Amino acid sequence: MNNIKEKIKRIKIDSLYGKKKHFNAADRKENWHYWIGIPLIIVNILSGSILFYVLTEDAADWLKFVPLVFGLIAALLSGFQTFLNLQKKVEGHRRIGNRFLGISKKCDMLIAYIEDDVIAKRNLIGSIEEIISEMEETNKDAESFPTNNSDYKHAKIGINSGEEFYTKNELRL
Repeated sequence: MNNIKEKIKRIKIDSLYGKKKHFNAADRKENWHYWIGIPLIIVNILSGSILFYVLTEDAADWLKFVPLVFGLIAALLSGFQTFLNLQKKVEGHRRIGNRFLGISKKCDMLIAYIEDDVIAKRNLIGSIEEIISEMEETNKDAESFPTNNSDYKHAKIGINSGEEFYTKNELRL
């Protein structure tokens, strides 16, 4: 049973890192969403008000180009926001992260069942195969929401520094 528990523990640890890196990716993309969206709103407001001012007042020639520049910036930011589709990616990363969290909890329960000797060996194999299948499906779905090396490094640092509480025994293989 020790070999089985080690394999389940490996899946659990992989899912903990998967969860953490997808939540990190979601946070990173959400930050980008705000860094693009907020200036977009401000530039749109400024360009609209300046354009109104320019149309109603006699302005210097150079001032007539300010709304054009703001309009160009607004169009660029709007294009980036549409192209990157950050909000959809944030939701996808959080959904994948929660699925990895669910797998981790299933692994915890299965290890507890083994240690308490309350699960039959024939049921154990089915439970492990179910978890492996869920892990494979989650990994396939996660391909649509890629993370980067920085997300993994932040996950590792966060887990090792105690951002979330895991005992040394839980993280040791």
